[in-house]
Amino acid sequence: MSWFKREIAEGVTLVRILNTKLPRFENFWPIPNGTSYNFYVVEGSEGTALIDGADYRFSKEFFEALESVVKVEDLRYVITQHTEPDHSGTLAEVMRRAEEAVLLGTKQALSIGEALADFPMDRAREVKDGDEVSLGNKTLRFVLSPMVHWPDTMLTYLVEDSILFTCDLFGSHGASDKVFYDEAPDSFELVDYYASILMPYHAMAAKAVAKTRELSPKIVAPSHGALHREIEGLLSMYERWTSWKPLKKALIVVGSQYENTARAAEAAAEGLREVGLEIVIVDSAEADPDDLLAHTLEAAAILVATSTHNGHPFLGVTFYLDLLREYRPKNKVAAVLGSFGWGGGGTRAVKKELEALAIPVVDELTFKGRPKEGDLDRARELGRRLGEEALKLL
Repeated sequence: MSWFKREIAEGVTLVRILNTKLPRFENFWPIPNGTSYNFYVVEGSEGTALIDGADYRFSKEFFEALESVVKVEDLRYVITQHTEPDHSGTLAEVMRRAEEAVLLGTKQALSIGEALADFPMDRAREVKDGDEVSLGNKTLRFVLSPMVHWPDTMLTYLVEDSILFTCDLFGSHGASDKVFYDEAPDSFELVDYYASILMPYHAMAAKAVAKTRELSPKIVAPSHGALHREIEGLLSMYERWTSWKPLKKALIVVGSQYENTARAAEAAAEGLREVGLEIVIVDSAEADPDDLLAHTLEAAAILVATSTHNGHPFLGVTFYLDLLREYRPKNKVAAVLGSFGWGGGGTRAVKKELEALAIPVVDELTFKGRPKEGDLDRARELGRRLGEEALKLL
């Protein structure tokens, strides 16, 4: 575990804790390249503010890093943009040491934080949308953005420097010492982060993106991962994601026990390629959940290829369907194919689940045992028809 600091404007310091020890974010999402926790110190002519904290498990690194920028007891304001423990876990101790500081947050943040983060309510003050606090030559304006992705979330705009601190919005994974996304885009997982954390709240995220566009910041500074200074590209990408505009892509999710279903899936992929779609094939037994969601987000077509296991879809496919049920993707078309040995039912169950999620299913192809040449021909044709329907969504 390490940290670094960087001044991103006069009197504005980014401090980033690099987490390369925990294998999963929120104890579920795999982070093979690590992740990071950003917090910010804003020093004005008449006071200093801390924006966000960090996971309490990194308290040693957090306070070591914070003290390298400012004496904790000199803080005038402590701003909680969101009370999830990876942001609020160190703030109770900050408030204990900074005896004169005022804690600022939304009404929901203070309510949640009292129980979840031991916030001292006697020194807490609610802020509303558009409220401002002055640090002398620097002004912080609060922009409420509920349900991105908790009800307590807000953004903080530093007026004079045109920096927007965005909490989880525009965040990314990756334990990198590069400050800005454009310095090393391959070091930061932006789409996986959005898909796993913010995708269920796409409508509220879209509103927050619109507020960001209205403010027209020069720097976007989230609480995880890379900062952004190429703002138009970032906003355009988020506008596409939040409005469910797919790319010219097809996702094939395979659950195949003895490669019979996988062979048919490859044939269907040929059909999809013939109509011009880019293909991503993932093995549901090995795929990380955030990758499944990220590929689903950007795909126009979804082909689920499943063998039948005890009368049900392949277990990895069942897990994928569970993800779809929670995240409810939109603007997709689908098809289903699969093999069975002594009893079917897997493809039928997948088709029923997809239709329940309002994802139109072009067709269902089921065959027994090893695929014959005629089965592979039908799979290719299924892929072509699925691709043709997907192109209508673009």
